[in-house]
Amino acid sequence: MRDTGYDAVIIGAGPAGLSAALVLGRSRRSALVVDGGAGRNSTAAGVHGLLACDGMNPDALRAAGREQLAEYPEIRLREGRVRAVDGDRGGFTVVFEDGGPVNARRIVLATGVVEDLPGIAGLAERWGKSVLGCPYCHAWEFRGRPLAVLATEGRQDVVFAAQLTRWSQDVTLCANGFPLSAEDEALLRKRAVRVRPEPVRGVEGPGDEAERVAFREGEPVDCAAVFVHATTRQADPLAGKLGCVLQDDGTVRIDDVGFTGVPGVYAAGDLARRESCPSGMTFVVTAAAMGFVTATAVDHELFREELD
Repeated sequence: MRDTGYDAVIIGAGPAGLSAALVLGRSRRSALVVDGGAGRNSTAAGVHGLLACDGMNPDALRAAGREQLAEYPEIRLREGRVRAVDGDRGGFTVVFEDGGPVNARRIVLATGVVEDLPGIAGLAERWGKSVLGCPYCHAWEFRGRPLAVLATEGRQDVVFAAQLTRWSQDVTLCANGFPLSAEDEALLRKRAVRVRPEPVRGVEGPGDEAERVAFREGEPVDCAAVFVHATTRQADPLAGKLGCVLQDDGTVRIDDVGFTGVPGVYAAGDLARRESCPSGMTFVVTAAAMGFVTATAVDHELFREELD
């Protein structure tokens, strides 16, 4: 392996990128992993639903992954950000904001997404701690305690609040001015979810803990956690610049093995989604699994190319 030439450059060092690098390393492929900094879940108290790592700190998980990659001499890591990717399949040039460029036969995008939280006081500083997005990842830790759902999308939030009653019998939907249909109200009554229709002023509590949701009018609602659907966007514009197709939810369209449709370019993790997969299915375990699958696809494609 030359210092400037690789079978693949993996842009992103979260669970998807590190998993792809691990598989390529075990396949005796050369790969450079570009680590652009803290991951999407770095503010979370722990990673959940990942077998044998349930509750592990997200940064500790990334550090453990990087440490395991050290066993594979053909895998290298580089801190920094990619400015551009030029060329095409078999002859990409990756240009960095700092330092010299490198060449790659294939590109794996694993740059992830970032959340855009509603502009309500108290959300951002508690995100990942007591303001949360995923019940499968975080509701267990708050089971049996009062929960609030902050509406941002309408019908989806009604179903979200009803779903949370499996973890707590004390759930309040903060409708935040969104109108509710008769069907919505019937579902909420059936699941004994209380509704506060007033616009929300903010989430309050000591430090990163949520203790209550305050409204512009009326008494606050006590809660131990607030759940909210945050919209997401690409963390890096590279996918669009490379010509990848972005779907309605902003994710990169991929096939079953992570191919984007752009020759030589693959994607794995939160930034990408198969059309058959529901939007929002962004879990650490699925990102790591997709990194594995994508790496095998890259290896197979390179091998077939080498036979010609």
